[in-house]
Amino acid sequence: MTIARACRFGLVTVVGAIILVATACGGGSSNRTASSALSDDAAAVLAAGKAKQTARIEFLVQRAAADPLDVFSLNSLAIEYMQRARETGDVSDLSRAYDALLRSTEVRTNDNYEGLVLLAAVTTIRHDFAGGLALAERAIPLKPREAYGYGVLGDALLGLGRYGEADAAYQKMIDISADISAFGRRALIAQLRGDIAGAEASWRAVIEQAEDTDDSVPEHAAWAHTQLAALYFSTGKLDDAAKHYAEALAVFPGYVHAVAGEAHIAAARGDYDAAIRGYTAAVNTVPLPEYVAALGDVYAAMGNAEQAQNQYDLIAAIEQLYNASGVNLDLQIGLFNADHDRNIPATLERARAAFAEQPSIQAADTLAWVEYKAGNIDAARAAIEAALRTGTLDSSINFHAGMIYRAAGNRAVAIRYLGIVRQLNPEFSVLHARTAAQTLDQLKGQATSE
Repeated sequence: MTIARACRFGLVTVVGAIILVATACGGGSSNRTASSALSDDAAAVLAAGKAKQTARIEFLVQRAAADPLDVFSLNSLAIEYMQRARETGDVSDLSRAYDALLRSTEVRTNDNYEGLVLLAAVTTIRHDFAGGLALAERAIPLKPREAYGYGVLGDALLGLGRYGEADAAYQKMIDISADISAFGRRALIAQLRGDIAGAEASWRAVIEQAEDTDDSVPEHAAWAHTQLAALYFSTGKLDDAAKHYAEALAVFPGYVHAVAGEAHIAAARGDYDAAIRGYTAAVNTVPLPEYVAALGDVYAAMGNAEQAQNQYDLIAAIEQLYNASGVNLDLQIGLFNADHDRNIPATLERARAAFAEQPSIQAADTLAWVEYKAGNIDAARAAIEAALRTGTLDSSINFHAGMIYRAAGNRAVAIRYLGIVRQLNPEFSVLHARTAAQTLDQLKGQATSE
């Protein structure tokens, strides 16, 4: 299995994203809930695929154990672990991939391009963007005409907030090989800049290539459908989002990120029972922190404070699991804590440190929201300006901006950013949608009465 075949897509957004169980028919919106049972045929296909994957991993583990100098088996084993992590969200597989690649690059240090570039990818996925950048810069000179290295380089630069350099790295990748992986990364850059049409076109190109390619990894197409669905959700096109989540589940039955996506749509439509079934199915598969928090928020919206608290209390344990696997969740935990007014002083310290290390718009947004919750409005405003610098149309960032500018006494700017949220997707968040709408109406009413 080669890098080009097994590692088509950047994984920066998968962990947690990551990044991270129903069969649904493609074509048209699905009215199935995410907790629907898999059909017998779909379950058999899923089981067969998992069995083959497990067999490949066991074979490679045995080969690597028999010959400690077999870097090919170590690198191939890391690819298998990375792919399984994509499919399940199980971060322990990232640790396994990382360990295999450390062994590979220790055994063969001078010309092990594949080992180095894969180690750069895993390091970046674990949110050590500076480490990933250093490794990518070591790998690329070994094979300067290999496209994948520039993609990993761009991923690390993206995580560090160095967007112009990331774009240049992605363009270099496209110049060498305009394939699925390159189009996916182009879509991420377009979204970051608020270019919704460009992002949609790129994701559609990814889907078209994934479906036209003889690909033995159906998760690739499922991932692309899920990314396009998330883009549609972010712009309020819930029917289109539902269609692509259904397409993802059709090509990869039980895909946890599509299951959670359907739950997200159900919550936005006010169908909290379906949302709970979907999020519960996703969390029972893999307890990714964003899905656990979302489940808690749905319970809270229903008035079930006890069940909501049960979910929120799991987040600390999940963070420990991620930390044990070498994955840094400072930004995700920072937003969660700020949203739920938990541990604000300690969270603020972590958010400031994270922004100093990786001044991305995500880090700036997290810092801004924590500063706001801590009552530091001037600092919050400075941070949110950094988060808005690319022109992003992310609803959460624009909501945070609206609330911060309102607190700063700048009503016109607050109306502008909260208006963007209403225009894009007024049901962007079970937790914050009502606050965004009420605040916007209040500010407009104040402006009219003066």
